[in-house]
Amino acid sequence: MKRIARWVTFAVCGTIASSAQEPNPMPQARPAAAAQAADDAMTPYRKLATDALQAFKAHDMPTAKKKARELEVAWDTQEQALRNKSPDLWGQIDKAMDAFIKPVQDKSPDPVKVQTAYDAFIAKLQLAVKE
Repeated sequence: MKRIARWVTFAVCGTIASSAQEPNPMPQARPAAAAQAADDAMTPYRKLATDALQAFKAHDMPTAKKKARELEVAWDTQEQALRNKSPDLWGQIDKAMDAFIKPVQDKSPDPVKVQTAYDAFIAKLQLAVKE
């Protein structure tokens, strides 16, 4: 009887342990930036914003500020076609970009505010991809 009880205990414990180690069959949600097409017209702006955010998170403020400035200049000088085609959308993206850039350039930026503004900017860029 003891032998059967040990075997049952072993079998149950082994089943529980192996099921705990099985990979989750549900796919993980991907961030908005990762879900984007590999290359679209908004890719350069997405990359600059991501570079700025990564530098910010690494506490490399000179690089974060530089990338934020590069993003602003690139957007303002290179997106005339979208500005002419859809001025409202261009304005929404520009406003979201400014909301992201501003806290990055502050002396003591709030990390939550920076991340939230980044996420909003990336979401607005996606609207231009669908345009």
